[in-house]
Amino acid sequence: MRFPRMRALFTSLLFLWSIGLLGQSGQMVFDLSAPEVETLPKSAQWMVSLHDANGTLIEQFPFAATSLKQRVTIGPKKVGIYTASYYLDLNGNNELDKGIFGQPTEPYAFSNGARSMFSRPDVANQRFTHDGRVIPVKLQYHFGG
Repeated sequence: MRFPRMRALFTSLLFLWSIGLLGQSGQMVFDLSAPEVETLPKSAQWMVSLHDANGTLIEQFPFAATSLKQRVTIGPKKVGIYTASYYLDLNGNNELDKGIFGQPTEPYAFSNGARSMFSRPDVANQRFTHDGRVIPVKLQYHFGG
């Protein structure tokens, strides 16, 4: 190339693309488990809610629950920063059921295992970078232990 600056720019863009920082996308894979559930009802489904880095809902993905440990795949999604919430919809009604005091009665989790005693955890604690790695998620009825 006759223009050294153009060559340097091209080389930089090629490098960024190769490491996934320039518009690359891939599947988002979650290994979901619900160790506190003893039996899986036939109507059960996993629900994965994907949010942007600020916690704004992008999409919800229901998956038929065939096992208490199950791999689910969403994609392709652009490499970037996201948050997610999950629950095991035991009765298949497409919502996280809650008790009389507002506590969830179905297993749930937030990305990064983020926890909070009485409310949804802070978004900053839920952020993760989607880079193609499998994300393990353990759903529980509560946040103790």
